[in-house]
Amino acid sequence: DPPALQTTMTQYLEDYNAISSKPMKLVLFLFAVEHICKIARVLQMPRGNALLAGVGGSGRQSVTRLAAHVCDMEVFQIEVSKSYSLADWREDLKKVLVMAGQDGKPTVFLFADTQVKEESYVEDINGLLNAGEVPNLFPSDEKATICDNVREKARDEGKEGDGSNTTMFAYFVTRCREYLHL
Repeated sequence: DPPALQTTMTQYLEDYNAISSKPMKLVLFLFAVEHICKIARVLQMPRGNALLAGVGGSGRQSVTRLAAHVCDMEVFQIEVSKSYSLADWREDLKKVLVMAGQDGKPTVFLFADTQVKEESYVEDINGLLNAGEVPNLFPSDEKATICDNVREKARDEGKEGDGSNTTMFAYFVTRCREYLHL
């Protein structure tokens, strides 16, 4: 029922604006509501990721934020500035992976084409989409900390295996793929 769906989405938008530090003033016409529903379906799929195409200012980020709110997911987006470096990018990737894989928070990593400062960003996104990780992102000490932090969760789910750090990090990567949507 399209009118009822528009009313429901308007309620979600009002709810989002009430709790958000950056409220959105959107006109939820029928096509916008349809796009929100499509994105929400993709986000709820296992390993669901999406590439949104359209002209600048068409609302891709706004409808993604609202769809993530509908799905009760956190939205993570980098803040690119003139001084933003590859090291900052790697730290942001670590943050979002820890949110998803270690903390188990369903997370949407919202990444726009205007945020690509270096080609290696796209390679890292490719690694996340294909393998669920970025090679050599975490140094061994951070890897060990992550493994210790996910060990109890793995034990609770019966996926501890031999309990080695290799097994625990593989469990972490699996959780990243499960909880992180790009």
